[in-house]
Formats: sequence, structure tokens, C-alpha cells
Amino acid sequence: MSTLPTLPICGEPATVRIELYTADSLDACAYTCPAHTTHAAAVIARAGLDAHPVGLAPNVDRPCGYVHVYATGTLAEPADQGHPRWCDRDDCQRRGEHRSRARHVDTNRPEAFIVGVALVQALHPTAEPMVNLTSVEGSAAASLVLSIGQARVLRYRLAQLLGMARAAPNGGSWV
Repeated sequence: MSTLPTLPICGEPATVRIELYTADSLDACAYTCPAHTTHAAAVIARAGLDAHPVGLAPNVDRPCGYVHVYATGTLAEPADQGHPRWCDRDDCQRRGEHRSRARHVDTNRPEAFIVGVALVQALHPTAEPMVNLTSVEGSAAASLVLSIGQARVLRYRLAQLLGMARAAPNGGSWV
């Protein structure tokens, strides 16, 4: 777990939300009044986090100094009920597995069927994460579960196939 720095707290109404990032992950949001925004951003940067101040939505009411830590970020408690960082934490016990949010494979064009991809992992402590591909057409659905190794190889095979599809005969392009 990374350490969240101690931010100034005055309790006045916040007007700025500061997004706290580590690498590519949005880990937390800190809320500040105008008087403490610059100081809070400097404290966050000294802690090794990227600070991105943004406006506060009109319906959000937070005091200066309030911090919300996202459960899926690197600032979350590591013993978060045994969930992996990517888990959506939505009824894992009933499902019998951890699951990430499903990512839809959307081409912004009409497609014959809907495809989604997600990470899944059995609740057993030694279980490895797997990739779940799901396709839906009308009321029919099909699902394929791949190991991380199989998914990695599939990624490379798809890249090769897409490269071949781009190279159409006579120097043209299919894609």
C-alpha cells in the first residue's frame, strides 16, 4: 500500500477535487477549498503521486480535507477482504469468484453480436486470474475462459491476423 500524505484540513466547503494518480491508476480524490489547493497539490506531489486538480461537480458537497480512496487503487488497504485490486467487489461470495468490470468490445458500428471481456478468479487463495470472453446474440450467450498465458498468446495472434488483414492484395488495405 502506498501512503496517503496528510493534507490540510480546514472544514470549509471544498470547491476543487484533486485526482491522485499512481502510474495509470486513479487511486483517490482529495477535496479542497481555494486556499488549500496549491498546498495540497504540493504535498501530494512530494509523496510521489500525480495531482490533477479539476472542478467540483455542482451537486457534490465535501469539506476541505476530505479524501476518498478508491478500493481498486494502489492506496487501498491490501487486506480488502481478500479482493484483487481489479475486482468489482460486487457479491463475490455468491458468485464464487472475483470479477472485474466487463469491458465491452465496441467498434461504434452495428455488429452481429456483443462481445465483452473481463478478468475472473475463483475465491480459492491459490487460484490464478483468468480472462473471460463473452458473446451475446439475441437471447443466446457463449463464454470462453482463458488462462492469462492463453490470453497473452491470443493477443499476439490477433495482432498478427490484423496485420495480415491490413495488407490487402495489390497494395490495398482491408482495414
